[in-house]
Amino acid sequence: MSKRILVVEDEEILRVGTTLHLKSFGYDVVGNFQRGEDAIEHVTELKPDLLLMDIKLSGKLNGIETVKQIQKKIDVPVVYLSAYSNDELIEEARSTNPFRYLIKPLDEMDLKYTIDTAIESFIRDKLYNTKDEVLANLNGMTYRQNFEKNLSVTFFSDTFEKITGFTIDEIKSNGSHFLGSLIVNEDYESVINILNGSIESNKSFKLDYRITTKDGDVKQFYEMGKPVFGDNNEIIYIDGIIFDLSN
Repeated sequence: MSKRILVVEDEEILRVGTTLHLKSFGYDVVGNFQRGEDAIEHVTELKPDLLLMDIKLSGKLNGIETVKQIQKKIDVPVVYLSAYSNDELIEEARSTNPFRYLIKPLDEMDLKYTIDTAIESFIRDKLYNTKDEVLANLNGMTYRQNFEKNLSVTFFSDTFEKITGFTIDEIKSNGSHFLGSLIVNEDYESVINILNGSIESNKSFKLDYRITTKDGDVKQFYEMGKPVFGDNNEIIYIDGIIFDLSN
């Protein structure tokens, strides 16, 4: 599907010219307005994938104020346009979290690259945030444990501290599992044996074990993961997902 662009531009010649350029790139220009008020009124029904917003507009609202009103209605990436660079104005624009601030006259290919990258980044961030929200609702967390860097955890989801009570810096690796120091003694040997067997056979693993949280509570965990090997057939890291089954 063509990407849907909403253009809000004060100068008519630039508005028409930008619209024609966008259409030549294959975008669907769902609307072009001179006033921010008109964009606010129609944005919900137009459902744009991106706002191309001039800072200076006709009417009572400037581009930044228009975006603030639009963001109350829909979640959409924004690229600002301006005929000049003003540090104070750019700082004000940052409050709306735009993808980029472009200075007119616009370079056509730079504009196309900016639009494509803005939309792709927005979609990727939405998927990432949705994944984290789902994991939080399920009391889950993801991680990547790096075997090339002393078993350090190079990635973990934001739910880690909520579930364990610890920050990642407070966890000291014990054996081949980064939560080894938290696993209750009765479960530890089984966990390490299964994990080491997975590494030796290069197969995914499933683990059931209990950990002791920072507050001293015992929680039941269920974990799935897989070792990842490099070109020299040595393990690089383990990617995994852990669920807290205690609640």
